[in-house]
Amino acid sequence: MSDLLRRASLALFEHSPDAVLVVDLQYRLMEANGAAQRLFGEPGEALRGRPVSELLPEWTPPEPLSPEEPPRDGEWVWRGSAGSPRQAHVLRVRCLPLPEGRVLVLRDLTAQAEVEASLRQQKEYYESLVLNSPVAIVTINLRFNVVSWNPAAESLFGYTAREAIGRNILRLVASEGPIKEEADVTAREALQRGRTHVITRRLRKDGTPVNVELLALPVTVDGEQVGFVCIYHDITELHRLHQQELAHLRTIQHERERADQLLLNVLPKPVADRLLQGQRIIVENFPDVTVLFADLVDFTRFAAQHTPPDVLQVLNMVFSVFDQLTDDFGVEKVKTIGDAYMAVGGLSLPRSDHADAVARMALAMRTELLSLGELLQIPLHLRIGIHSGPVIAGVISGKKFAYDLWGDTVNTASRMESHGVVDGIHLSEAVYERLQGRYRFQDQGLVHVKGKGPMRTYLLLGTE
Repeated sequence: MSDLLRRASLALFEHSPDAVLVVDLQYRLMEANGAAQRLFGEPGEALRGRPVSELLPEWTPPEPLSPEEPPRDGEWVWRGSAGSPRQAHVLRVRCLPLPEGRVLVLRDLTAQAEVEASLRQQKEYYESLVLNSPVAIVTINLRFNVVSWNPAAESLFGYTAREAIGRNILRLVASEGPIKEEADVTAREALQRGRTHVITRRLRKDGTPVNVELLALPVTVDGEQVGFVCIYHDITELHRLHQQELAHLRTIQHERERADQLLLNVLPKPVADRLLQGQRIIVENFPDVTVLFADLVDFTRFAAQHTPPDVLQVLNMVFSVFDQLTDDFGVEKVKTIGDAYMAVGGLSLPRSDHADAVARMALAMRTELLSLGELLQIPLHLRIGIHSGPVIAGVISGKKFAYDLWGDTVNTASRMESHGVVDGIHLSEAVYERLQGRYRFQDQGLVHVKGKGPMRTYLLLGTE
């Protein structure tokens, strides 16, 4: 052996991380390297000459070896010596034959064994977690074939593990209709992104759908994805409660819209909007509007001769016609008082031709009421009064909202109605001045108006 090779052998012997023991044919220790001395916790001088059976009492030497035979390995748990730093070691002993003895190479596998034990423990913990999980946990490969199927998956989908393992998960629980189409999209997304999280539906074995939250996470080996772990959470009850909540919210929204509509039926929209926004005191001055009062002539006599339901039905039909005309002509209904109807033009919907709009509505009211009377075969006639000028408008708030108009213009319009004629549209001179040239009139001359004195008035006959 060359001197270089001898020195190399000595260096390997001394600096090897494994404990190296040189023994004679009777397995008495002849030499121990530094790693062995550290393992046994004793210096080389204290170890030399001692039998291996004393140092490794539980290790059994192999049968006699010849130099031509390959090394023999064995592993066992060694409890260590009094001076060793560990209470127990997992050692692998390799026995190499020599003509004059043996070389024993002791590799300490304790750390590796601890890692393997930890991995086994983690594996057992994971398997226990999956086995006892209340949610369905399924592992699949990249071809979407089922690899594992826990008991919760059996309960959720109705397939046993034997029925499910090896089958394509999409054909198993998403085999038809819109569910299949959605599942195909989800599968493509999972392959592209490496994971997916969706709220969806799947099919049970009996064909019934089930609402699930699906979380698919990647399974990797050595950094390469090999499949997915799919967690299915049954959200059928949550879905039912959610749908119930949505239905409740729709009911609330419907009732709110209904309440808002009722408010709009009582108040002009701009005023109703302000009330809905929380404003409670609404008072405004309007310098120029046109007010209309209409009264059903001799309706008190009709009401006395008919039942209340019949009276209410006729009033409802009449006022419904008038309400439609306010929409048609851009005039606002203010209120009804018994069998009287009050409307105004140019208030919440400002317009310079408000007198014209009210005049055209008055003509239409008269025509429609006469037609309705003929249809019902009852005498229906109107007196209408109209006046233009400034008003104060506002909301009277308390337990109920009421929108009303005040001022001399309102009083004068009311007087025009009460001093009018049956089926006549009685106008003040202020209205006449706004309409002349476009309508036909009958001059009534000076009329003594209660509370106003003599006023020149006109009857509106029709358009030119």
